[in-house]
Amino acid sequence: MSLDTWLTPSGTGFRDHLDPKVVDWLGSFQANPTPGSFDCALMGAPLSKTSISHSAAFRLPDAIRAVFSALTPYSVHHRLNLQDVLRGVDLGNVAMHLTDLTRCQDNISGAVQAYASQYDAPLVLLGGDHSVTAAAVAGWLDGAKKSLGIVHFDAHHDVRNLVDGGRHNGTPFRTLLESGRIQGANLVQIGLRDFVNAQPYHDFVRNQGATVITAREVYHTGLDFVLPQAVDLASQGTDGVYVSFDMDVLDQSVVPGVPAPSPGGLSFWQAFEALETLGRNPRVVAMDLVCADPSLDFRDLTVRVAGHLVLAFLTGIAMRTASPVA
Repeated sequence: MSLDTWLTPSGTGFRDHLDPKVVDWLGSFQANPTPGSFDCALMGAPLSKTSISHSAAFRLPDAIRAVFSALTPYSVHHRLNLQDVLRGVDLGNVAMHLTDLTRCQDNISGAVQAYASQYDAPLVLLGGDHSVTAAAVAGWLDGAKKSLGIVHFDAHHDVRNLVDGGRHNGTPFRTLLESGRIQGANLVQIGLRDFVNAQPYHDFVRNQGATVITAREVYHTGLDFVLPQAVDLASQGTDGVYVSFDMDVLDQSVVPGVPAPSPGGLSFWQAFEALETLGRNPRVVAMDLVCADPSLDFRDLTVRVAGHLVLAFLTGIAMRTASPVA
């Protein structure tokens, strides 16, 4: 009997042939996939050198992919198997430069612009720190030639001044607002927390006409009340809605691996059902998920939350055909 009879390839663990995983469902990158050949796409933006605090969030895209090797594409609650109704593709990561951070931002913009100019399928961008959002939104606007509103989940406003540090993870929404790429009336920020935001930045977003919904308001009213209002505001006069999800919007007990944890955040179920609801809405054209650092994590708890949130959004997309949202 030959040697290979007794061996399995390195890196292969236990497999149950009746238990396919998310990595088995998501198709791998193919150069210039044909428009219409997939229903949703993932793209990694592994940049975190632009973070004002220590962050290895550049590891997050591949960490989520690793978690996808343990998660299935089946929703027990909905009795919905994503691989049966949704064609997904993983496009890989945007190329990063080791030292030129401006080029990194330009590469993200260029990749998203190229995508949006060719494909209509919703895009999920895996950060990276929050600086990737400004680059991605600019790229989408240039590629799709359509206007956007933004529903932004975060503990922080992310509108720090550009004088003290240039473009970094604390500036994406100031960059977008001051450049005129988005209008303040179409920006809704959800989950803002006490004692982690400076008054001048709260005043800035209010003066820009943005809507701010604090974590305490969500606690008292619930996201079922908040979300329809948020989507309506982001949609008024725009062609689509972009969802930006910073992992630190969740309570620190849920996400030990975020660079800026704080108490009083959203619960996992609030975030999970919010992203499923937003994914179900055809006005939502793209989403990013940012600011989790696998090097700070404990037993991959934060990365596993991130993977589940991405799958919640994709589940919403899968439900569009069955029961579309007006």
